[in-house]
Amino acid sequence: MSKHQLNKEIEAFIQNKDFKKESYSESDITYIQQYSGAGGKANQGAKGRAVLDEFYTPDYMCQYMYQLAVKHGYKKGHILEPSIATGKIIKPFYDNNNFKSITAFEISQFTKRISEITYPEIKIYDKYFETAFLKPDRYNTKLPKSELTWLKHFPFDLIIGNPPYGTHKNKYSVFFKGKDKFKQIETFFMYKSLQLLRKGGLMIFITSSNFLRTGNTNWKEKELMGTIAEFMDAYRLPKVFESSEVPTDILFFRKK
Repeated sequence: MSKHQLNKEIEAFIQNKDFKKESYSESDITYIQQYSGAGGKANQGAKGRAVLDEFYTPDYMCQYMYQLAVKHGYKKGHILEPSIATGKIIKPFYDNNNFKSITAFEISQFTKRISEITYPEIKIYDKYFETAFLKPDRYNTKLPKSELTWLKHFPFDLIIGNPPYGTHKNKYSVFFKGKDKFKQIETFFMYKSLQLLRKGGLMIFITSSNFLRTGNTNWKEKELMGTIAEFMDAYRLPKVFESSEVPTDILFFRKK
């Protein structure tokens, strides 16, 4: 059975369980956590934007990121995951009970549902990360500078994730201008996440190596990030994501 076929079976399984309002057993959760997204699976029948976006971080790499967070000084605190998908990156924190709260965003209703089932204590918003900086409930106006965000546990001790990659263009990107305007969505996620950290807080992202490899291309964005955070460390990785040859890095920043 292909990964895409397994994904379709898991989708049907959850839809059936939810329709019947049945609870999920531990074995059910283990099964649905096999969902791997549509990233790179066009040749297996996957379609839509998800073919470009849904590349989920392998379990071993999530565990490694957890260990590195602890190594760099993270202790039990408030965590933000700005693109949680099925929740793989926060699983080690959850398993080790090493958090005070976890807040997350996810625009895919289906993967959000998997995270809700697996981690019922986590607060997951089914909204774009951009809305964290816009006035609720319509999200069509920027918050004033005195009110950076409406998120309850701001500022955060740790922000960790695998942000989306590509051009920053969606239904909310038009609201971000000047210093908040970024060509690439991953650099938008980096800068805005750094703003949400407490002083001394950590941001750990796994992302395309282009951020470090392109030299002057992202220099303006790098300088801007440098005004609010210190670049602590980076790890160049071998091939990590299934069905993708894009080189990746783990990046560490500490809020000044």
